Amino acid sequence: MPPSTVQVNVDTSEASLAKVSLSIPPEEFEQEYKGALRKVSRNVTMKGFRPGKVPPALIEKRMGEQVQKDVMEEFVRRAYKQALDENDLSPLSHPRVPNEAMTRGEDGGFSLDFEISLKPKFELPEYKNQVIESELEPVLPEQVEATIEQLRRERATPEPVGDEGLGEQGMAVCDVAFLYEGEPVLERTGLRLGIHTPPPGVDPQAFEEALSGCRDEEVRECPVTLPEYIETEEARGKEGICRITVNEAYDLVPPSDEELWALLEVSDAEALETRIKEKLEEAAEKRERDRIEAALLDRLIEETDLALPAPMLEEQTEIRLRNLAEEMVRQGVPPETIKDQLEEQRETAREDAEKGMRALLIVEALGEKEGLLVTEDEINAELENIASRNETSVEEVRKYYVENGLIQQMSIELLERKVRRFLYDQAEIKEPS
Repeated sequence: MPPSTVQVNVDTSEASLAKVSLSIPPEEFEQEYKGALRKVSRNVTMKGFRPGKVPPALIEKRMGEQVQKDVMEEFVRRAYKQALDENDLSPLSHPRVPNEAMTRGEDGGFSLDFEISLKPKFELPEYKNQVIESELEPVLPEQVEATIEQLRRERATPEPVGDEGLGEQGMAVCDVAFLYEGEPVLERTGLRLGIHTPPPGVDPQAFEEALSGCRDEEVRECPVTLPEYIETEEARGKEGICRITVNEAYDLVPPSDEELWALLEVSDAEALETRIKEKLEEAAEKRERDRIEAALLDRLIEETDLALPAPMLEEQTEIRLRNLAEEMVRQGVPPETIKDQLEEQRETAREDAEKGMRALLIVEALGEKEGLLVTEDEINAELENIASRNETSVEEVRKYYVENGLIQQMSIELLERKVRRFLYDQAEIKEPS
């Protein structure tokens, strides 16, 4: 389509909003339209005609409506670009033009009014040399001991129970049935249970007494309050019997000290405690760093004087409410309940949308000011990390992110990580009081 000068008027008298008026004279629109038809005709193949020789009238009859729409969209794109270039505008998002507005006037011309939400102008407060107190606490010997015990439990191997039957650390593979007036109302097979993992509605102490000491092929019973989700409506909430059929009962035997030392590549108990303490300290330091980074960014968001465009805030609120409604539909929530819950959640959704938009604008502004750019290599590295975690190919991950329009969101998340690290590196972190 050949270039033309789009007649565009821009009103920026309202804060964070540009009102754009577009007007195309009939003769210019017709010229663009005919040119677009000629371009289409070069590639059209139709039975009975040689390629490129289909009569223009026939092409217009069959494709004219779509070509006119394409021409209108092209004029809108030009108007949008011209408005940005000539008025030095920073858009917050692309304008959304309803389809019903894309029509020619009676004289054959085309005119349209649309709005562009603009990034609000604001000044970042001082964000360097922020003072924040660390909350990092030392790793205690009890934590080291508890972690070692947890390792022993995780590495324990099952062995058939002895004469004493199922014990504290044992596990049983069971079939469980809930009975109401002697008839089963709920049945589950192949459940892995310990004496401290009672089914819903079963008193923990009663379950422990029932399952303790059990062996293969034994049947144990205890009282149960039948849950509300069972199919038999008259039994819901009533008292019944939980029948446990033990298929196999195991003792979980922890590894020996030597086996545990070999697992962590240490020579003795003291070296094991040292290794575990180091790992716990590394994890604690990472959690504390994450906390400080988040606190510094939250502080910056709170201290920035930033007025958000009302139309965009309302749009983001509605998007969050639509997502919530879709999730409730998937969960089978009745339509009338969804409507009531959405109204209850509207203010919360608005607050979340406002915080998210403020965070995005502030992160972008700080990133631009400090030159914290997200490179193509960093995006590729993130795609590789995602592929590795999900045990799939980078090509499949890239395809998914591109097709779902998620690359931009990934870039924003990577930029936020950079901003958080920058704030941390610039902060003055004091030792705990």
